Amino acid sequence: MIKSMTGFGRAQASVGPFQVTVEMRSVNHRFADFKIRLPSDMMSLEDAMHGRLKKVVQRGRLDVSVNVSRKDGGARSLEINTPLIESYISAAQRIRKRYRLAGELSLDRLLALPDVLRSPLPAQEPVRAEQKAVIDAFDRALAAHDAMRRKEGRILERDLKARMTVIGKLRRRVEKRAPSMLPGYVKRLTTRVQALDGTGALRVDETRVAQEIAIAAEKSDITEELVRLSGYLEQVREMMVEAREPVGKKLDFILQEMNREANTINSKAVDLAICRDALDMKAEVEKIREQVQNIE
Repeated sequence: MIKSMTGFGRAQASVGPFQVTVEMRSVNHRFADFKIRLPSDMMSLEDAMHGRLKKVVQRGRLDVSVNVSRKDGGARSLEINTPLIESYISAAQRIRKRYRLAGELSLDRLLALPDVLRSPLPAQEPVRAEQKAVIDAFDRALAAHDAMRRKEGRILERDLKARMTVIGKLRRRVEKRAPSMLPGYVKRLTTRVQALDGTGALRVDETRVAQEIAIAAEKSDITEELVRLSGYLEQVREMMVEAREPVGKKLDFILQEMNREANTINSKAVDLAICRDALDMKAEVEKIREQVQNIE
């Protein structure tokens, strides 16, 4: 299935007072470029998220934003670190006695010392249930993002098929008209030569005229271009039916070649109708190339 590189996904999860919201947005890019913004206490989950993204997204610039909050404001009960406090007081008394210093260790100064008060759980370290909630929200946001890319891909595929059908019709019309291109040119050239010969203003060399016709026949032969164009159209049809991996880069290359064939047909043609059809083919190819820039 063809996928677009543009998508959006959002999901939320919660456990107790903990809430997490995950949003991801993607746009077209030549390669896979992932940027994940995580709170500092969730950085351990980054590798797991990258691994999940790589399984689903092969091309595109994708930004992931993870926002967490706690309904209780993140407050946790504090406990007194009694052994450490007693060590601080004992050390202060020994220092005062040994060096005969004055002064007391006040409550304010005691509370300012490191780790006097502590939380039963590190304040910035998420518990396992919170990590699971983050991954759950991430997976659901990724699924929503992928669903949107698939939906957009179906729209792009329909447009691509319609335009390929138009190109196919133009190609068949050129192929049908091509055999009459050289006779038409010869007829026009002969008419002009006869007109000039009849006035006596120009001496016509029949051998030279025959050479010009032979050169025109060789230069205006578009058989190879039509065959290659047919092959490219078939390749695109097969890709759309059998797509099991990203096809955007392959499509872009094929369209470049199709554009080249349409240009060559236009430059070789000595028939106005064929020139018009070649230009119409080129216009359709350019429209498809714009769309393909957003296909994964």
